[in-house]
Amino acid sequence: MAFPTLAFDAAWAAYRRWEHRLPAKPAPVTPRRIAGIADILDQVDVVVLDAYGVLNLGGSVIPQGLEAVAAIRAAGKRLCIVTNDGSQAPAAIAAKHRGRGYDFRDDEVIAGASLVVEAVAAFPAVTRWGIISLEPRPQPQVTDAMIALGDDPAAYDSVDGIVFMATESWDEQRQALLSDALTARPRPFIVANPDVVAPHVGGFSAEPGYFAHRIADRAGLAPTFLGKPFPGVYRLVRERFPEVDPQRILAVGDTPHTDVIGARAHGMRALLVESGFLAGRDSLAHSAECGILPDFIAPTI
Repeated sequence: MAFPTLAFDAAWAAYRRWEHRLPAKPAPVTPRRIAGIADILDQVDVVVLDAYGVLNLGGSVIPQGLEAVAAIRAAGKRLCIVTNDGSQAPAAIAAKHRGRGYDFRDDEVIAGASLVVEAVAAFPAVTRWGIISLEPRPQPQVTDAMIALGDDPAAYDSVDGIVFMATESWDEQRQALLSDALTARPRPFIVANPDVVAPHVGGFSAEPGYFAHRIADRAGLAPTFLGKPFPGVYRLVRERFPEVDPQRILAVGDTPHTDVIGARAHGMRALLVESGFLAGRDSLAHSAECGILPDFIAPTI
C-alpha cells in the first residue's frame, strides 16, 4: 500500500486513547451472534451500511456484501451507505461501488464530505481556507476555492482554517508542517474523515482521524469531526427516513469506535461484522474491553 499505514495493535490503542473525543458510550447490551443480516431483516425497515470492511476492502469487493445487498433489496428494505470516505463526493463513491457490482444510486450515499459546506459556513469569519484532498475535490462549490496544502510551509501559514479530507498523499513530513502550523496558531480545523484506519487487503491505511487526533493532543485544539460517529451524518440519515423508528434502523459496520458507538448513540441498532477491522480477532472481547457493545455480531454482513 502506497498510503500511510498502521498496524492493528497501534490502531486499537489509538482508538482507546482518543475515546474522550467521541460521543458517550451507549448503555450495555448483550450482543447476539448471528450468521448474517438475513437473520434479522424482519426486525428492521432501513439498513445503514458502512463501506470499508463491510462491502469492500480497499478496491476489492467482499462477496458476501453483494449477496447481502441483494437480500436487503429482495426483502423490500430501504438502505443507504454512510461512509467516512472524505476523498470523493457521494456520486463518485456510488459510481465506484457500481464498478464493484453493487447497484447503489447516487442518492443512497452519505459521506463525511457531504457536510463540508455547512461545516465551513459555521466559521463565517474565515475567508481563506486550506485543504488536504485529492483531485477532483469533493464539494467543488466550496473546496475548489481553497488552497491546496502540500510541501510548502508558507501555504500552511497563509490560511485561517484547514479542511482535512484524505491521506493518500500524506506523510510524516507534511504531518509535521500541519502540526507545527496549528500548534503555533490554532485555527478552525475540519476533519471530514474521523477514522483512525480503514481496512484493505493485507493491512490498514492510516486515515485523517489518526493524524488529526495527534495534532489535537499536541496543539490543544478541538477538531470539527464530520463523519461517524459524530452527529452530523446521523442527522442526515434521520432526515432521509424521518418516519422510521430509530430502533427499526440497523447500522452495519466493522469498528466499535465509529460504527457501533455512532449508531447506538443515535438510537439505532448496530451489527458489528468481523470482515474488516476485527477480522481474525475476538470481536466480542474487544467490544467488551472498550465498553462499546453492538446488538448483533456476525462474521460478515
